[in-house]
Amino acid sequence: MTKRYPLTLLAAALLLACEEAPPPDETAAPVATEQAAADERGMLDLFVEQPGQDQQLVFVGQDRSIVPSDRTDAVFVPFSTFSVERDGIPNEFPPADSLAALLEAAGVRGERFVIVGDPIPAGRAYAAFDWLGLGDRAALLDGGPATIQSLPAPTGAARDTAAPELDIDVRGDMIVDAAWVHEHLDDPNVAILDARPPAEYSGETPGEGIDRPGHIPGARNVFWQTLVESAENPRLKDEATLRRVFEQAGVGPGTTVVAYCRTGGQASFLYTVARHLGYDVRLYDGSYIDWSRTDYPVER
Repeated sequence: MTKRYPLTLLAAALLLACEEAPPPDETAAPVATEQAAADERGMLDLFVEQPGQDQQLVFVGQDRSIVPSDRTDAVFVPFSTFSVERDGIPNEFPPADSLAALLEAAGVRGERFVIVGDPIPAGRAYAAFDWLGLGDRAALLDGGPATIQSLPAPTGAARDTAAPELDIDVRGDMIVDAAWVHEHLDDPNVAILDARPPAEYSGETPGEGIDRPGHIPGARNVFWQTLVESAENPRLKDEATLRRVFEQAGVGPGTTVVAYCRTGGQASFLYTVARHLGYDVRLYDGSYIDWSRTDYPVER
């Protein structure tokens, strides 16, 4: 399905992208053909050591300072692009059409992409691309912005991004809500994973905006930082280590993973790593701040 947007919408989208958004949150299943490919290969190539010649660099962060001056092949997308408030819940994805317009306005083109950013902004961007049906064309630069400094500068002319277009095909089953999660609490084929720090998962340190501390009943804690080498070296851990982490959290063959955190940022990185490993994964974007405001049970 091809989406094209009038200039008025793009202008409005640019204004929205420039609005101040909450800071990143620090502290649904692939289609059948994608899953079959994942099962055959064991994992998807979503983390790369360096961009290919045909891949556009998409920097994601709080401001343009993360883009080196010599990266004429790059575009910058503010983190705020992926975060709006909906029904009192912060940091939700915008509507799909608005999100696609924001990406187009930033200069993102309908080709192949390498997302460059710290784990949470980059993971959030990948989850958004995947939701728009662009996940098979996107990857993350392993190690983030610091890594790009050691790579050779591009050769040739800068990309022409004057009239970008994106073809999107929204994956309506990827993002789930509280009702869906509640319905699957006792489903042995669903593993609910909480990406927050252990103290927030336990309820000891609830986190801003949490009405009822704790976690979703039956959820296992996979703090997103345990998936990278360290805060200083945010490279992804090796595949065997990552698979052990997910297996210890109850993820096995045929399991559907549901990722959540406080408001969706940390969960987006967990989502991306799960997709990288080839798991069937969905994102509870409202996450625990949404769950804690419902009448559904809470576990501590």
